[in-house]
Amino acid sequence: MVEYQDSSSTLEKLTLLVYIIGIVIGHICIFLTFIGHADRKHWSNIFILGMAFIDLFIGGFVLPMRFINAYGNPSTQKLCTALKIGESCALAAVIYSILFMIYTRLYSLKQPSPTIRRHYLLLLLLISWIILFLFYGIPFMTNYSHYLLSITSNTTSYCTPYITSIYHPLWMAYTEIGIIYSLPLIFIFIGLIYLLQNLCHLRSRRLKLAERSIYVEQRQMTWHIFLLGITFIFLYLPWISIRILIIFLQSSEIRLALQITYYILILKSLIFPLIYASTNASFRCSFAIYRRQRIIMNNRVWTINEQFR
Repeated sequence: MVEYQDSSSTLEKLTLLVYIIGIVIGHICIFLTFIGHADRKHWSNIFILGMAFIDLFIGGFVLPMRFINAYGNPSTQKLCTALKIGESCALAAVIYSILFMIYTRLYSLKQPSPTIRRHYLLLLLLISWIILFLFYGIPFMTNYSHYLLSITSNTTSYCTPYITSIYHPLWMAYTEIGIIYSLPLIFIFIGLIYLLQNLCHLRSRRLKLAERSIYVEQRQMTWHIFLLGITFIFLYLPWISIRILIIFLQSSEIRLALQITYYILILKSLIFPLIYASTNASFRCSFAIYRRQRIIMNNRVWTINEQFR
């Protein structure tokens, strides 16, 4: 059994509620925008939809379950197992989505007229999700008794409010840190360096008007992926660093640090819709179309009201 001091501060409750509401609303808007106006043929939107689905799962299932377990009724064994599997898979799946997006962009930059088949990318995402589900699902479902927690009120719970420790075997912890987290992050960092190198090359002045338009569009796409990657790195590194440290050193201070970095980690799900809307051309145009339609509708309503007056 592992004992821990449960937390129920008002600030934490409000923070979780703000996260839940913001993540759900933001990603529903992303899905509606994609269905309504976004370019469904562009390969980058496959990754955006994949990450939006993961973030919506975090905001619609993981965080509400964490909230209910921490400040309501403790979760049952089956719900806690589903929560641990879903949360672990979601946090890891985003890493591979970012990794695939960066290197797909680097591939397209190296080819004069690349043909990127979207169903291959979708298949790649699905395979990575299945592998992660098998990696986390089988140990969690077969060894659930190892995750029992004794709360200070002498009751037993299957979940903590946050991932505040490593409860699975060490072989799984080392595999998770080495292959699931560290190795992809190293490749992401290398890919970001190459993207930044490409962004530092200014060639639009030497191009014709048509070529310059294509170059600017491609440059915007590179900036879009670079900003997603660099934001991801800054928000994930604190949590992953503490997650590695807690394997070797357990203390209340480190658990508190892991809890704080968990909030920073989940902040990614709240920020990414804003980055999609501001840096992705198809999504930005969709929001512009929506804004224009709303202005036209408001003008019509105003005109009708003036006529009746």
